[in-house]
Amino acid sequence: MVAVAAAALGIWLWVSVPLALGQRTLYFRDVFTTHMPLKAFGASELRQGRIPAFNPTWALGQPFRGNPNALPFYPGNVLYLFLPFWSAFNLHYALHWLLAALAMAALARELGQGPAAALAAGLTYAGSGWMLSCLTFYNLLAVSAWWPLVLLGGVRGGRRGIALGGIACGLALLGGEPVAATLGIVPLLVAACERHGARRGLATVLGIGTAGLLIALPQIVATARVMGFTARAAMGSSGGAARFHSEAARLLELAMPFPFGFPWELGKSGYWAWSPPHGLPYILTLHFGIVAVWLALLGARRARSWALLAAAGLFLAWAGGLEGDALSTFSGGLVRYPEKLLFWFALAAPLLAGWGIEKALATPRAWRSAAAAAGLAVAGAAAVFAAGPRLTAWLAASRVPPNRIAEASAQRLGMWIVALLLAAAWLGLAALAARRGSGAGLVAAQLAALLTMSGLVATAPVADFVPSTWARRLGPGTPVVTSNLSAPLGEVEEWYELPDTSYRTLVRLGTFDLEPATGVLHGLRYPLARDRDGIYSPFMARVQHGLRRLDWDARAHWFRVLGVEAAVLDESPATGKLRLLAARQRLGGTSRLFAVRGPAPPAGWPRSVTAAPGPAAAFRSIGEAPDPVADVVTGRPVGHVPGASVRLIEETPGRIEAEVSGGGGLLVLRRAYQPLYRATAAGEPLAILPVNLSLLGVEVPPGTHRVRIEVSSWPEGLAGGIALLALTAALAPAWRR
Repeated sequence: MVAVAAAALGIWLWVSVPLALGQRTLYFRDVFTTHMPLKAFGASELRQGRIPAFNPTWALGQPFRGNPNALPFYPGNVLYLFLPFWSAFNLHYALHWLLAALAMAALARELGQGPAAALAAGLTYAGSGWMLSCLTFYNLLAVSAWWPLVLLGGVRGGRRGIALGGIACGLALLGGEPVAATLGIVPLLVAACERHGARRGLATVLGIGTAGLLIALPQIVATARVMGFTARAAMGSSGGAARFHSEAARLLELAMPFPFGFPWELGKSGYWAWSPPHGLPYILTLHFGIVAVWLALLGARRARSWALLAAAGLFLAWAGGLEGDALSTFSGGLVRYPEKLLFWFALAAPLLAGWGIEKALATPRAWRSAAAAAGLAVAGAAAVFAAGPRLTAWLAASRVPPNRIAEASAQRLGMWIVALLLAAAWLGLAALAARRGSGAGLVAAQLAALLTMSGLVATAPVADFVPSTWARRLGPGTPVVTSNLSAPLGEVEEWYELPDTSYRTLVRLGTFDLEPATGVLHGLRYPLARDRDGIYSPFMARVQHGLRRLDWDARAHWFRVLGVEAAVLDESPATGKLRLLAARQRLGGTSRLFAVRGPAPPAGWPRSVTAAPGPAAAFRSIGEAPDPVADVVTGRPVGHVPGASVRLIEETPGRIEAEVSGGGGLLVLRRAYQPLYRATAAGEPLAILPVNLSLLGVEVPPGTHRVRIEVSSWPEGLAGGIALLALTAALAPAWRR
């Protein structure tokens, strides 16, 4: 048993040590598109002793302190204070991955499972499709890693159990994925009520939840302050339920990890979406090891409540998208991805596998079912070979471009046959181990079966993601707009024809073209960065949606309004507002660097101010204005005298100071309008309002004034004090007998 545990630890070290040394990095999906730019900004600010309310490097001021995806109050951020960025960033993934295995093993032991069963449960959870998919989500990984300890606290009960569960729950909530944490209440109820009965179990769950909420109060308060003025709250859900729900056909993934193709590939071996719209699922595979599938079926009768929970997770993840986006609408846009309900399945299946090991060792003839399953897998491989191209042609119908069906079908046929033969091999090893009564052998067979999903742990050398020399040419602080390779300005959903058809190549090209990952590390700003989580202001979201319908001349007009100074594009727009600076060949085409003529300054005083009756009228008026930087539009009339002088004194993410001298009117700042901002001059409050639909404006009286714009942080500070008291109270039972 020790040898199997050592082998698993060796695999973890083999992946994690280069990440900890900053030599390699994870990069797949949200690792780079969402979390890396947020953490790069947050790390820079934390080193200066700040956790700002807004992030001006992203969409002129996306909420940061209140953005759960940013994990601004998570204790793990301390790593950024004394480690290089790449080491700290990737250690978050590596350490939580290890924590998930240890926590699940500890939960299994608390539930009465023996050492072999607990080890199998821990390895199965950490190596499952759920957890390997979480290695692409900085926040969901934190919740998934801590939640087995929340369940352990519920099972243990009493003051110490509630303290342990409450601390783990608080850390999970600070991890920033509230939907998964909310879904985790159901397995917590199952665990607590089974052990303590309904009445005491409910009290235990209430105590854990209360402690967790108090410990996570800073994040809750910060999110509540900004959530009302976000695209998600003001404009409704951006959809996703119809796409991100689990199709019934995906049950094939329980037997084969990637029956529909490899998620990290883009070519003939890439993923075939089962139904439109095409794209990767939220959870990349349901697979958790073919040996664990057999064991979980054995253990299901011993723990029927956990088996029911696993089945409910599978069913609801499928049913949640049957009515389009009804789930998103019903939840106010909070639950956009029904696949998150697979969290129940992900928590229950490893425990069932652990109980299955104990039954397999206690039942003399249990090995026969594994041997029969191995035979079925071999027969399945033979059937796939016999069906040949007809099977894969049916699978490819309307899922693969016609010019690729022939090569893709042959590729997919081989993938299925190999997967089924490997499944037969692992089940055969499990049958042999069960017949000999070897718990270590069963765990070793499951560990070997999990290695078939190793491709999901996608890492690459950090040197692969160095931007082009254009980053140095532009310099820190330059506002840039880029053409996203998969969706230029969000309007085209198709892949480029790349010589190397891998997701890694796509990310490398984006890095070369100064995409936010890793451009933020080099000090670049992105006024038109895409809204991936619905946390932007509704005004900025309206601008981004409207830009898709404009021609390039009008788009460049808006670049000026938003202060964009440079654009990296893969085409040559027909407009005189952009000036070509350089062009370079790269895989898939040509990348061009443009300068934007006459962008808005960080702080300015317009020539005229005109009121528009509504956002739509404002957007149209700005697009038609000869010079929208000099002649701005507001939502209400403002008395304005042109010709004032403006001098920017200080600009940080949390504070702006400017000296204004003139006859009074409107100061316009290159910062997204947010109602949390407060403007003062000599201690007197000044009115703020949106300008040009999305920018921040301040009404300044006549005379010379030093205008200060900032966001109060006392609510988060008070919440932090309460959280520390709650944490101290939760830790107290550890020193009591």
